[in-house]
Amino acid sequence: MNLKLISIPLFAIGIIDSAYLLYEHYILYTLPYCPVNSCLPPDMPFPSFILPLLGLIWFLIGILLFYVKNQKILLKLWRIAGVLGIVCLFGYSVLIGYFCPYCYLAHATGLILVFLSFKVD
Repeated sequence: MNLKLISIPLFAIGIIDSAYLLYEHYILYTLPYCPVNSCLPPDMPFPSFILPLLGLIWFLIGILLFYVKNQKILLKLWRIAGVLGIVCLFGYSVLIGYFCPYCYLAHATGLILVFLSFKVD
């Protein structure tokens, strides 16, 4: 089974999820940007668009690294950034008590992609 083919829908899910959260913030101007209104407290230490923007950038970079050969160092850095981001954001969400299915979808998709990247490498 070709793992690169499996990664295509996963990247699509991550990109659509992150882009949708940015759309909610910039086009619909909902605050917090989470469509289920259970996320991010109003006293965030950074602008609310940063997290979905970083997620979108991470998924887009991942596509390039999956399909371009001889990028082992960059792929390792991408993995580290992904795992650190997932651990920190998931831990933060549990700590402050918000549970967002959109965020968790991005976390799960990212984690699966990190695991797949070890097999593709």
